[in-house]
Amino acid sequence: LTLEEYEEQKADLNKVIANADKAKRLVENQDFKDLVMEGYFTEEPQRLASLLSSGKLPERNKQGCVAELDSIGRFRAFLQTFADQGITARDELKSLEEARDEAVKAEA
Repeated sequence: LTLEEYEEQKADLNKVIANADKAKRLVENQDFKDLVMEGYFTEEPQRLASLLSSGKLPERNKQGCVAELDSIGRFRAFLQTFADQGITARDELKSLEEARDEAVKAEA
């Protein structure tokens, strides 16, 4: 591992970690919690499920409800990806720094 490779990998991992931190701050924001986490991720799926289970929706409206549920799931997964990638990047950064420390010790 060259110094340039180390610096490049470290910079890339730090970008991923920064995005994970941004996502964490976002989901901790009370307005975001109210509008998105509660309203969009919790209440809206319940409303759509109620509509779907009512038996009164025309087929085209059912398809719209299913598409909206899919969109909600995709957005939730999008946000979760930042958290997951952040965990992985933190682990990789720790390993990268340990490998670099070992290389420095070996050179000494």
